[in-house]
Amino acid sequence: MTGPDGKYDRATLLAAVQIIFGIVIFSSSWWLSAEQAKSSALYIFGFMTVLLGIVTGIFLSSRRS
Repeated sequence: MTGPDGKYDRATLLAAVQIIFGIVIFSSSWWLSAEQAKSSALYIFGFMTVLLGIVTGIFLSSRRS
């Protein structure tokens, strides 16, 4: 998570934030009742956000090397 000079790596930090945000969206369908939200849409958005975070981490870290 930190670079050679001790600073935080922005690519890893951005990917981690997206993955955490996707997990929160995915799990929020369990917190809300079926009348309050469409559970299947929250599952899809959460899953896609997690995948986007993984892809972001891979693409941005590959550009550094």
